[in-house]
Amino acid sequence: MDTEKISLPVLVVGAGPTGLALATELRRQGITCRIIDRSLDRPAHQARAVAMWPGALDVLARHGTADGVIAAGLRMSAARYWSGARNVATVRLGDWRNGGPTMLGITQPAVEAVMVARLRELGVAVEWRTELVGLTDHGDHVGVRLDGPDGLEEFTAAYVVGCDGAHSAVRELSGIPFAGTTYTQSFILGDGTVSSAVPRGEAHYHLHPDGVLVLVSLPGGGLRVFADASTAGRLDSAPSAEELQRLADERAPYPVQIKELRWSTRFPVHMRQAAAYRAGRCLLAGDAAHVHSPAGGQGLNTGIQDAANLGWKLALVLNGHGDADRLLDSYQAERSPVAAQVLRGAHQQTRLWTVRSPIGRFLRDALLGLLGSAGALERRFIPNLAQDDLDYRRSPVVGPRGGRRAIGARGLPDVTVTPLRGDGAPVRLSDLLSDPRHTLLVMPGVDPLKVLPDLEPLADRVVPRVLVSKGSAYGEPYRVPGGFAAQGPLRGAKLVLVRPDGYVADATTGEDVAALFAPLAGRGRSPRVRA
Repeated sequence: MDTEKISLPVLVVGAGPTGLALATELRRQGITCRIIDRSLDRPAHQARAVAMWPGALDVLARHGTADGVIAAGLRMSAARYWSGARNVATVRLGDWRNGGPTMLGITQPAVEAVMVARLRELGVAVEWRTELVGLTDHGDHVGVRLDGPDGLEEFTAAYVVGCDGAHSAVRELSGIPFAGTTYTQSFILGDGTVSSAVPRGEAHYHLHPDGVLVLVSLPGGGLRVFADASTAGRLDSAPSAEELQRLADERAPYPVQIKELRWSTRFPVHMRQAAAYRAGRCLLAGDAAHVHSPAGGQGLNTGIQDAANLGWKLALVLNGHGDADRLLDSYQAERSPVAAQVLRGAHQQTRLWTVRSPIGRFLRDALLGLLGSAGALERRFIPNLAQDDLDYRRSPVVGPRGGRRAIGARGLPDVTVTPLRGDGAPVRLSDLLSDPRHTLLVMPGVDPLKVLPDLEPLADRVVPRVLVSKGSAYGEPYRVPGGFAAQGPLRGAKLVLVRPDGYVADATTGEDVAALFAPLAGRGRSPRVRA
C-alpha cells in the first residue's frame, strides 16, 4: 500500500452504537478515524433497541462508558411469559458477574449519548448529514465520495467500515449480497405513559392466539408496547394510541391504559446475513452485516461486539503488525457464527411467540412451565443472550488454548489482586485486562526474569502483568489470593496471552514466549499507516 495515497486510516459509516463503539476502539488504539451519518441527528425519543446484555457492557467497560450507561438504564429483574390469564413461566434476571446487571433496560439514544460524549473526549465528533455516495476499492486504498453540509468531498481511506444498518450503503457499493427472508407479520411498537400491572424492572410477554403482546419497563418510568399486528391499522402508517390500546385490551389479562404515546412505529422484521463481512478494504459490522427479529434484544449487543472484535485487528494491520489478510479474515471467521446463532435464536423465539394452533400452544405452555420451574431458562437461555463467553476456538488467529473468554468458568476466576509496588489499591483481575494492547499474564510460579526481557520489542502491542502468590523481586507484580487456579484449557498454563477484547489468544505451559507472539510480530501486505 502506498501510504502517500492515504489521507485517512479508517472511515466509519454510521453513528449508531456499532459505529460509535468502533470509532471509540480505534481511538483507544491510537488510530485516526472519521465517523459519518446521513441522518440530521439521532432523535432522543425514538428507539427500537431497549436492552443491553453483559457482553456489550464488557466492551463499554473497557471504553470507559459502562458506568454512565448503567446509571442511565434500569436493571431488569424478571421476564414473565403469559398464556391467556396464566403466568406460565418466569425468568429471574437479577445480577450478573460481580454485581453487574444481567439485562439492562435502556433506550438506544441514551446509550448513544454516553458513547458520543466519550468519543468527543477522544477527539472525534460525529459528522451528521453526511452521506456516503461513492466507493471504489483500488486494492491498496479506497476512494471515497461524501455528500455533506458543505457539498461533495472526495478523499482516500485505508479502510471503510459500514456500520450503517440494514440498508447499508457500504454493503451495496461493495456488492456484498444480503440474503435472507422477511416475516409475513407486521410488527408495531410504541413508547409512552402506560398504566398497567407490569412492575418496574419487568418485561411481560403475552402469547395470545392472535399474536404476541410485549410490555417492557422503560428507564424513565414509561412502558414499551410491542405487538405482532398484521391486522391492526394501516400497514403504511405508524400505529395510533387507540390501535395499541385495542391490542392491549384483547391480549393482556390485566388492565392496560395507554395514556400518552411519545412515539410509535410499524416495521417489518427481516432475517438476513451478509454473504461476506469483508470485500477487500471494505468491511461490515452490526445491522449492515446481520438483521433479525427483536426477540431477545440482541441487535445492539451483537453490533457493539462486532466493533470490539474488528477495532483492535484494524489497528494492528494499520500499524504494520501481523498478517493483514489473516487478521481481517478472522473478523468474519469469529463474528459470523455468532450472528448466525443470534439469528437462529431470535427466529426460534419469534416462532414461540406466534404459535397459533391449540395443540401447539398447549405443548409450548407446558414446556415453558417445565423449564421455568426447573430453573433451566436461567441456566441455559440467559447465558446465550448474555453473549459474554463466546466461542472463537476455530478462529485462524487463536492458538490451541485460545478462543474463549479469559475471565470465566473456562478460564481464570475474577479474583481481587493486590499490587506489590507503589500504593495502588486492590483491583479485580479483569481490570488488568482493560489495556488497549494485548496482555501477557505471567502466572504464579514463573520467573519474570525469563519472560519480561523478551517483551521489550513488543511494548507497543503487549503489556505484561505478573501474578504471584507471594513477594517478587522483579517487575510490577500483583498478589493473587490463595487457591487461585486456572480452569479448562488454561489449566497448568504458565503464560496466557489475552487479546484487547478479553479473549485468550493462546497460552503455554512453558516459558518460551516466541510462539505466543508470532501472530503479532509478523508483517502482512499492509505496512504502517500513521495515525
